[in-house]
Amino acid sequence: MSAGVPGRWATIVTLVGVTLTRLGRGKALWIGALFAALPVAAAAILRAYRVSADHPGPFFLIVQLLLGLLVAMFVASSIGEEIEARTGTYLWSRPIARWAVLAGKLLALTPIVAVLVVAGWYAALAIWSPAGPTAVSCVALAAGTVATCLVCAGISTLVPRHAMALTIGYLLVDNFVAVMPFSLREIALAHQMSAIAGLADDAGIATPLIALAAIAGVWTAIGLSRIRRIEV
Repeated sequence: MSAGVPGRWATIVTLVGVTLTRLGRGKALWIGALFAALPVAAAAILRAYRVSADHPGPFFLIVQLLLGLLVAMFVASSIGEEIEARTGTYLWSRPIARWAVLAGKLLALTPIVAVLVVAGWYAALAIWSPAGPTAVSCVALAAGTVATCLVCAGISTLVPRHAMALTIGYLLVDNFVAVMPFSLREIALAHQMSAIAGLADDAGIATPLIALAAIAGVWTAIGLSRIRRIEV
Protein backbone atom coordinates (compact mmCIF):
# COMPACT_ATOMS: atom_id res chain seq x y z
CA MET A 1 0.00 0.00 0.00
CA SER A 2 1.43 3.39 -0.97
CA ALA A 3 2.17 6.03 1.64
CA GLY A 4 -0.67 8.29 2.54
CA VAL A 5 -3.37 5.94 1.28
CA PRO A 6 -5.63 4.74 4.10
CA GLY A 7 -6.46 1.08 4.44
CA ARG A 8 -10.01 -0.20 4.20
CA TRP A 9 -10.49 -0.49 7.96
CA ALA A 10 -9.03 2.96 8.57
CA THR A 11 -11.44 4.25 5.94
CA ILE A 12 -14.38 2.54 7.64
CA VAL A 13 -13.44 4.03 11.01
CA THR A 14 -13.11 7.47 9.43
CA LEU A 15 -16.51 7.16 7.76
CA VAL A 16 -18.11 6.03 11.01
CA GLY A 17 -16.73 9.12 12.74
CA VAL A 18 -17.78 11.48 9.96
CA THR A 19 -21.28 9.98 9.82
CA LEU A 20 -21.77 10.26 13.58
CA THR A 21 -20.45 13.82 13.59
CA ARG A 22 -22.91 14.84 10.86
CA LEU A 23 -25.72 13.11 12.71
CA GLY A 24 -24.87 14.89 15.95
CA ARG A 25 -24.90 18.28 14.26
CA GLY A 26 -28.31 17.80 12.66
CA LYS A 27 -31.83 17.29 13.96
CA ALA A 28 -32.43 13.79 12.63
CA LEU A 29 -31.43 12.10 15.87
CA TRP A 30 -33.90 14.13 17.91
CA ILE A 31 -36.67 13.62 15.38
CA GLY A 32 -35.94 9.89 15.34
CA ALA A 33 -36.11 9.77 19.13
CA LEU A 34 -39.51 11.47 19.03
CA PHE A 35 -40.80 8.93 16.51
CA ALA A 36 -39.44 6.08 18.63
CA ALA A 37 -41.30 7.50 21.63
CA LEU A 38 -44.69 7.32 19.90
CA PRO A 39 -45.42 3.75 21.11
CA VAL A 40 -44.52 4.87 24.62
CA ALA A 41 -47.02 7.73 24.45
CA ALA A 42 -49.69 5.38 23.07
CA ALA A 43 -49.00 2.90 25.88
CA ALA A 44 -49.30 5.64 28.49
CA ILE A 45 -52.66 6.74 27.06
CA LEU A 46 -53.99 3.18 27.01
CA ARG A 47 -52.75 2.60 30.53
CA ALA A 48 -54.45 5.81 31.70
CA TYR A 49 -57.75 4.60 30.22
CA ARG A 50 -57.14 1.08 31.58
CA VAL A 51 -57.37 -0.58 28.20
CA SER A 52 -56.78 -4.32 28.50
CA ALA A 53 -53.29 -5.61 27.63
CA ASP A 54 -54.31 -8.95 26.16
CA HIS A 55 -51.89 -9.24 23.24
CA PRO A 56 -48.83 -7.16 22.24
CA GLY A 57 -49.27 -7.83 18.51
CA PRO A 58 -50.73 -4.40 17.61
CA PHE A 59 -47.91 -2.63 19.42
CA PHE A 60 -45.35 -4.80 17.68
CA LEU A 61 -46.86 -3.83 14.33
CA ILE A 62 -46.62 -0.14 15.23
CA VAL A 63 -42.96 -0.56 16.15
CA GLN A 64 -42.28 -2.40 12.88
CA LEU A 65 -43.80 0.47 10.92
CA LEU A 66 -41.68 2.94 12.88
CA LEU A 67 -38.63 0.81 12.15
CA GLY A 68 -39.20 1.32 8.44
CA LEU A 69 -39.49 5.07 8.93
CA LEU A 70 -36.34 5.28 11.07
CA VAL A 71 -34.28 3.16 8.69
CA ALA A 72 -35.35 5.35 5.78
CA MET A 73 -34.62 8.52 7.75
CA PHE A 74 -31.16 7.49 8.94
CA VAL A 75 -29.72 4.86 6.61
CA ALA A 76 -31.41 5.47 3.26
CA SER A 77 -30.97 9.24 3.36
CA SER A 78 -27.31 8.98 4.39
CA ILE A 79 -26.29 6.38 1.80
CA GLY A 80 -28.39 7.94 -0.94
CA GLU A 81 -26.91 11.37 -0.28
CA GLU A 82 -23.37 9.96 -0.20
CA ILE A 83 -23.79 8.34 -3.61
CA GLU A 84 -25.88 11.04 -5.28
CA ALA A 85 -23.70 13.96 -4.14
CA ARG A 86 -20.52 12.01 -4.99
CA THR A 87 -19.01 12.88 -1.58
CA GLY A 88 -17.45 9.43 -1.61
CA THR A 89 -15.81 9.91 -4.99
CA TYR A 90 -12.40 10.71 -3.49
CA LEU A 91 -12.50 7.60 -1.34
CA TRP A 92 -13.71 5.39 -4.20
CA SER A 93 -10.92 6.71 -6.43
CA ARG A 94 -8.33 5.44 -3.97
CA PRO A 95 -7.12 1.80 -3.97
CA ILE A 96 -9.56 0.65 -1.30
CA ALA A 97 -12.65 -1.55 -1.46
CA ARG A 98 -15.81 0.37 -2.27
CA TRP A 99 -17.78 -1.74 0.19
CA ALA A 100 -15.96 0.21 2.91
CA VAL A 101 -18.24 3.17 2.19
CA LEU A 102 -21.38 1.12 2.84
CA ALA A 103 -19.79 -0.60 5.83
CA GLY A 104 -18.90 2.71 7.47
CA LYS A 105 -22.44 4.05 7.08
CA LEU A 106 -24.05 0.86 8.36
CA LEU A 107 -21.72 0.46 11.33
CA ALA A 108 -22.44 4.02 12.41
CA LEU A 109 -26.20 4.11 11.90
CA THR A 110 -27.52 0.58 12.46
CA PRO A 111 -26.81 0.53 16.24
CA ILE A 112 -28.55 3.89 16.64
CA VAL A 113 -31.69 2.68 14.86
CA ALA A 114 -31.63 -0.58 16.86
CA VAL A 115 -31.37 1.26 20.18
CA LEU A 116 -34.24 3.61 19.29
CA VAL A 117 -36.50 0.78 18.13
CA VAL A 118 -35.81 -1.64 20.98
CA ALA A 119 -35.93 1.10 23.63
CA GLY A 120 -39.29 2.33 22.31
CA TRP A 121 -40.71 -1.21 22.31
CA TYR A 122 -39.34 -2.02 25.76
CA ALA A 123 -40.64 1.17 27.36
CA ALA A 124 -44.08 0.84 25.72
CA LEU A 125 -44.59 -2.75 26.86
CA ALA A 126 -43.25 -1.99 30.33
CA ILE A 127 -45.96 0.66 30.68
CA TRP A 128 -48.81 -1.16 28.91
CA SER A 129 -48.43 -4.76 29.97
CA PRO A 130 -47.88 -6.07 33.53
CA ALA A 131 -45.69 -8.83 32.10
CA GLY A 132 -43.53 -6.38 30.15
CA PRO A 133 -41.62 -7.19 26.96
CA THR A 134 -39.99 -10.57 26.51
CA ALA A 135 -36.27 -10.86 25.85
CA VAL A 136 -36.94 -12.73 22.62
CA SER A 137 -39.12 -9.90 21.30
CA CYS A 138 -36.26 -7.45 21.89
CA VAL A 139 -33.89 -9.83 20.10
CA ALA A 140 -36.38 -10.07 17.22
CA LEU A 141 -36.47 -6.31 16.79
CA ALA A 142 -32.68 -5.98 17.07
CA ALA A 143 -32.11 -8.71 14.47
CA GLY A 144 -34.86 -7.24 12.30
CA THR A 145 -33.24 -3.82 12.49
CA VAL A 146 -29.91 -5.16 11.27
CA ALA A 147 -31.60 -7.03 8.41
CA THR A 148 -33.74 -4.02 7.47
CA CYS A 149 -30.71 -1.72 7.40
CA LEU A 150 -28.95 -4.13 5.03
CA VAL A 151 -32.02 -4.26 2.79
CA CYS A 152 -32.17 -0.47 2.87
CA ALA A 153 -28.51 -0.22 1.87
CA GLY A 154 -29.19 -2.39 -1.16
CA ILE A 155 -32.18 -0.30 -2.20
CA SER A 156 -30.22 2.93 -1.71
CA THR A 157 -27.47 1.85 -4.10
CA LEU A 158 -30.00 1.09 -6.83
CA VAL A 159 -31.83 4.42 -6.81
CA PRO A 160 -29.92 6.79 -4.49
CA ARG A 161 -31.90 9.88 -5.47
CA HIS A 162 -35.14 8.35 -4.20
CA ALA A 163 -33.66 6.10 -1.51
CA MET A 164 -35.92 7.30 1.32
CA ALA A 165 -39.16 7.07 -0.63
CA LEU A 166 -38.37 3.65 -2.08
CA THR A 167 -37.28 2.28 1.29
CA ILE A 168 -40.50 3.42 2.94
CA GLY A 169 -42.55 2.02 0.06
CA TYR A 170 -40.75 -1.32 0.12
CA LEU A 171 -41.19 -1.72 3.87
CA LEU A 172 -44.87 -0.75 3.74
CA VAL A 173 -45.43 -3.46 1.15
CA ASP A 174 -43.35 -5.80 3.31
CA ASN A 175 -45.64 -5.19 6.30
CA PHE A 176 -48.70 -5.75 4.12
CA VAL A 177 -47.34 -9.02 2.74
CA ALA A 178 -46.44 -10.14 6.28
CA VAL A 179 -50.10 -10.31 7.35
CA MET A 180 -51.23 -12.27 4.30
CA PRO A 181 -52.11 -15.92 5.02
CA PHE A 182 -50.00 -17.19 2.13
CA SER A 183 -46.50 -18.57 1.73
CA LEU A 184 -45.51 -15.25 0.13
CA ARG A 185 -45.19 -13.81 3.61
CA GLU A 186 -42.05 -15.90 4.12
CA ILE A 187 -40.09 -13.31 2.14
CA ALA A 188 -41.33 -10.49 4.39
CA LEU A 189 -39.00 -9.06 7.02
CA ALA A 190 -41.95 -8.14 9.22
CA HIS A 191 -43.27 -11.70 9.28
CA GLN A 192 -39.90 -13.14 10.23
CA MET A 193 -39.53 -10.61 13.05
CA SER A 194 -42.98 -11.52 14.37
CA ALA A 195 -42.10 -15.22 14.14
CA ILE A 196 -38.88 -14.72 16.13
CA ALA A 197 -40.82 -12.75 18.75
CA GLY A 198 -43.36 -15.58 19.06
CA LEU A 199 -46.21 -13.51 17.67
CA ALA A 200 -46.74 -15.55 14.49
CA ASP A 201 -47.86 -19.13 13.93
CA ASP A 202 -44.33 -20.34 13.25
CA ALA A 203 -42.71 -22.50 15.91
CA GLY A 204 -39.16 -21.81 17.06
CA ILE A 205 -36.79 -19.00 16.13
CA ALA A 206 -34.07 -20.75 14.13
CA THR A 207 -35.99 -20.86 10.84
CA PRO A 208 -37.12 -17.21 10.88
CA LEU A 209 -33.60 -16.12 11.85
CA ILE A 210 -32.20 -17.99 8.86
CA ALA A 211 -34.90 -16.51 6.61
CA LEU A 212 -34.13 -13.02 7.92
CA ALA A 213 -30.43 -13.53 7.20
CA ALA A 214 -31.22 -14.83 3.71
CA ILE A 215 -33.37 -11.81 2.80
CA ALA A 216 -30.73 -9.43 4.12
CA GLY A 217 -28.01 -11.39 2.32
CA VAL A 218 -29.72 -11.08 -1.05
CA TRP A 219 -30.06 -7.32 -0.71
CA THR A 220 -26.50 -6.98 0.60
CA ALA A 221 -25.22 -8.82 -2.46
CA ILE A 222 -27.26 -6.48 -4.68
CA GLY A 223 -25.86 -3.43 -2.91
CA LEU A 224 -22.25 -4.60 -3.13
CA SER A 225 -22.63 -5.50 -6.78
CA ARG A 226 -24.24 -2.17 -7.59
CA ILE A 227 -21.74 0.00 -5.72
CA ARG A 228 -18.86 -1.60 -7.61
CA ARG A 229 -20.47 -0.45 -10.86
CA ILE A 230 -21.31 3.13 -9.90
CA GLU A 231 -19.34 5.63 -11.98
CA VAL A 232 -17.13 7.99 -9.99
